[in-house]
Amino acid sequence: MNRPTQRATNETLDADGPAPRWSYPSDGDPRVSDLYGTIDEELASNDSGFSLGNVRLLRYHGVFQQDDRDVRNGVERQYRFMLRLRATGGKFTARQLVGLLDLSESHGENGLHITSRQGLQLSGIRKRELRAVMRGIADLGLTTLATGGHFGCNIMCCPAPDARDAVSAALHATADAIDASLSPRVDAYDAIWLGAGETTMGPDGLRRVDRPSGPALSRRPSTPAEPAPNGSPENARTLPQKFKIGLATVFDNCTEIHAQDLGLLAAVEDGRIVGYNVLIGGSMRNTFSIASRGSSLGSPVAFIDVDRAVDVVRAVIGIFGEFGNREDQTRGRFKYLVQDWGLDRLRGAIEDRIGPLEPPRALEIVGHNDHLGWHEQGEGRWFLGLLVHNGRFDNNASDDSPRDTGPLRDGRFDPSRAARWKDAARRIAGRLAGEFRFTPQRNVLLCGIDARDRDEVDAIVEECGIPAADRLSYLRRHSESCPGLPQCPAAITESERRLPSLLDELERELEQRGLNDERIAVRMTGCPFGCTRCYLADIAIVGRTVEREPRQDKYAIFLGGGDLGQRLAMLYRDLVPADEIIATLAPLLTAFREQRREGESLADFFVRMEP
Repeated sequence: MNRPTQRATNETLDADGPAPRWSYPSDGDPRVSDLYGTIDEELASNDSGFSLGNVRLLRYHGVFQQDDRDVRNGVERQYRFMLRLRATGGKFTARQLVGLLDLSESHGENGLHITSRQGLQLSGIRKRELRAVMRGIADLGLTTLATGGHFGCNIMCCPAPDARDAVSAALHATADAIDASLSPRVDAYDAIWLGAGETTMGPDGLRRVDRPSGPALSRRPSTPAEPAPNGSPENARTLPQKFKIGLATVFDNCTEIHAQDLGLLAAVEDGRIVGYNVLIGGSMRNTFSIASRGSSLGSPVAFIDVDRAVDVVRAVIGIFGEFGNREDQTRGRFKYLVQDWGLDRLRGAIEDRIGPLEPPRALEIVGHNDHLGWHEQGEGRWFLGLLVHNGRFDNNASDDSPRDTGPLRDGRFDPSRAARWKDAARRIAGRLAGEFRFTPQRNVLLCGIDARDRDEVDAIVEECGIPAADRLSYLRRHSESCPGLPQCPAAITESERRLPSLLDELERELEQRGLNDERIAVRMTGCPFGCTRCYLADIAIVGRTVEREPRQDKYAIFLGGGDLGQRLAMLYRDLVPADEIIATLAPLLTAFREQRREGESLADFFVRMEP
């Protein structure tokens, strides 16, 4: 039996670890050559987890090792695995969603989790069941490949379908073309998880081509611990760090493209997209102790025609792969190359690869939609947007559930009742809604519903305890948190489990001041990495540190982002104990009520008043 020689712990996994070597060859057919490690051998062991080196490699496969920090208590850790699925623009067919729910019930935690990049996650998978679940995912035409590690992340795109003009279809066509161009073909993924076959991703989803087993699948190239010599064929490299891409229009910045490494902002004229402003250098990750390593907004560098989008994205990623910082992983993200080079030099480097670029246009973002409620889709169809509290797509009903979540009662979330998402999805999928799309705010759109079926869908939603959009306050509708403790290895403090009670307290403070109808949203995270794009919110509450005896979580409070996703919040107070967060905000709310200008939002008020 091949036992791990070094056990991975949550605390030892910093960022994404050393990068296996990878490149985009000029023929447009990327291939990873050395993501095998000893994963196959360790799958056969009786240990619940993998060794540290394989844990890092598994991220490139979209497989993440976790353990429940609530139940450690000095005993040997029992690891489980989270699988992250790739889905450009958050699109899943009814068959795919039901199939994933089946897998979560037979092998996982009886539910799915929507990510802030519009993907889905299955959690609670045992090591011995990984291969079966991965094959089940492939049978649904889906993949976990390139959802972690130093790859391009899931490409974000406004999910709202609209057949009444060409904008929605064109936006998704661009996103799908970029994804098809960048998606790697990985022998290791095929060999370890799917057997003697090859998978490729294209605009129509995952395709598998069976082939005989042989030396090509059994070979084990050099591992990151044994790097190939410079100049050898195996010296292809990954990106220096992960790379995030998003698309939006000026009318709806729901994907918050200023937070992306590369954003494409569509210019729309006469109901069609005429081109994109290219924004580069956004990132939400924040290193508090170093001023130059804070969060950053993407900056416009060029305007391009629609048919140049793929070429520009590949050129930017090529520059990042060639010149990004590989020596210092803390400065590996693309934003640091943008800082070091400046926009003019980067623009010149892009032009060297693909030819002249137009200067960016003066495009103004005027909307940021959550797409909740009923909306006409065109061609006699409608879609219904529904809130999924913190992205938990399950029947969060059990009395022993560790999450303080649930639908509304008297305008507030009541954890004693259940929002039965799995039941609703199974009743609606296929027969009433042919497609499910997940939003950047981790909500769901039930798409393709015939106008005659709206009443039946409403009845199912009501029976399953899911609140309609018109029953939600703005604060409840737009506030969210990352999962945080107990399973996220990066979490320092509570987030998801603390947010409901914090919102209860904040709502009382707002009501006392007559501010309960204000457009105020809170985003809470358990660490500074910014996974919910928290630094764009009106109020961001960010986990900073924890005192152990007695336990006391402390947070940084940021203010001043706003509702258009294009302004960074500023640090207001640091190291605030959890039980003092509302007391710290209360004087600001009073000042806002007494000194605000007509029509001024809380975020705008703070920006105006802050010296």
